[in-house]
Amino acid sequence: MPVKTKSTLTNDATTQRYLPFSQIRENVIILKDDSWRMVLECSTINFLLKSVEEQNAIILSFQRFINSLDFPIQIIVRSKKLDIDWYIDDLDEKAKNQKNPLLKVQTEEYIAYLKKLIEVAQIMKKEFYIVVPFDMEEGKSVRDNSIIWLFKNFWLAINNSNNLMKIKMQIRNHWKIKKWLVNRINTIKTSLESIWIKAKELEKEDLVKFLTDYYNPNLESHSEVQNPIETYNVIQN
Repeated sequence: MPVKTKSTLTNDATTQRYLPFSQIRENVIILKDDSWRMVLECSTINFLLKSVEEQNAIILSFQRFINSLDFPIQIIVRSKKLDIDWYIDDLDEKAKNQKNPLLKVQTEEYIAYLKKLIEVAQIMKKEFYIVVPFDMEEGKSVRDNSIIWLFKNFWLAINNSNNLMKIKMQIRNHWKIKKWLVNRINTIKTSLESIWIKAKELEKEDLVKFLTDYYNPNLESHSEVQNPIETYNVIQN
């Protein structure tokens, strides 16, 4: 997608200028400090249903996984309200079409139970992600906590400095840096498979939804990204 000079040089008064990232290119997030991120979505295992021996093996394998990494990662655990209205509507339809009187009554009682349950408690689900970073200066964006670096990050977030030359440089470096990131991703995937956890990269569309939901946690679950995914090759600061 060609870079539009007009859109990158004009000031943007929206909240996008305060976001820490400037581009989403394919399945890579490019931050304003020229660091790069890929995100893995991880499956879950029911740890409590495992035997004591299996639990100990999982803990040891995870410990080996963490100790084997020679680069930083970020583990994100998100709790989200689960929308089950579609499930209740489906059960209602099945109850109406149920010819067995006993099954019909049981289905209706189950629907009443679910409706009462969601009145007194929110049904939540957990999602697990691993954020994999890469910096041209190794680990700079995740290890430097100095006051100067914090002010620099703040200035990058609010300053409309994502000029055309910088964007072109990021595009030129994209494939080289993505190759390094993919090597890290493959290392993590292989290690997690030993504890029965499957991980997959978030593609561009999933990344946009992930970030939209992250920065707008109060949006309804059915809200959708309005702009075409192709337009997120360059996100305005």
